[in-house]
Amino acid sequence: MSHFALSYAKRVNEILHDVLWSTWFYKYEIIEVPGLVTALLVTYDNQKDDEYIIASDITREQFLQRMSRMKPDWADFSLENLQGLAKLPHKTIGGWEGRTIYFVKGGSSPKYWSIENARTDTVLLISNSILMQGSMIQHEVKNMGESIPVGQEHCHDYEDQIKVIVNFLFIEHLGEANLQERTESGNEGTEIRDIICQNRAEVGFWKDLKSKYSCSEIVIEAKNTIELTRDNIRQIYCYLKPALGFWGFIVCRAEQPPKVHAYNRTLFKNFSQQRGVLIISDSDLQKMVEIKMNRRDPSDYLRDKMSKFVRSI
Repeated sequence: MSHFALSYAKRVNEILHDVLWSTWFYKYEIIEVPGLVTALLVTYDNQKDDEYIIASDITREQFLQRMSRMKPDWADFSLENLQGLAKLPHKTIGGWEGRTIYFVKGGSSPKYWSIENARTDTVLLISNSILMQGSMIQHEVKNMGESIPVGQEHCHDYEDQIKVIVNFLFIEHLGEANLQERTESGNEGTEIRDIICQNRAEVGFWKDLKSKYSCSEIVIEAKNTIELTRDNIRQIYCYLKPALGFWGFIVCRAEQPPKVHAYNRTLFKNFSQQRGVLIISDSDLQKMVEIKMNRRDPSDYLRDKMSKFVRSI
């Protein structure tokens, strides 16, 4: 199986597994009318595994018939429209209709179906599809208490869920969130999975973290527990280092009691306020998803929460 858009499709698949639910699977259809138009259609309805289908020599009529199954308006797309699109192969028509995500580019130009363009196109589409993706995220966050029970047995499920939520909330500012395993120093055999994002922000809250706390990477620990222990907090303080940055985040299932916040403040002071950790609960995540759904930046919520923490010292 070979096609110039196949690497693009596989990169889109990697991003969707990171940004949407990792347990979903997708069917990728690459369809091409040679010299006229190329498209990638991604469907996720009852897929049992990721699947790639290539139809690289179809007619204009077959192309429009397939596209109109997704969106009826395509049936009226004229030959002149397609010819005009073919003259602009660098332009991408992207959308999300029902359970189909699509990318369409004029002509048959491998140059514009690159891995780099796959990331740009996919992130832009997801960022502009807040209501579609957001409604799914909102449902999952509200029902997290039922879908993922508290406890070590379900910790990986919780980590996966937090990774998806972080991508939804902050993908415009950060690279895709990925899980990275490490072994806790001094406690061999204890594995911790951190969520790591590249800090790409040029302005705003995340840029401030990069400037003040050298956060070239953002480290987030997801703890599937009601109450954090001292070790939970101490471990992430000790893990922060120059290669990552000196501010981290812990996400847990509930708002923490005063004694936990007091211990966090003590560590912040012990490290001369040069490194710190912000504690976030499921309730905070719900509020930030609502902010995002209203087309505002949830980073501002974190800025306010961090400011309250720093001012409490």
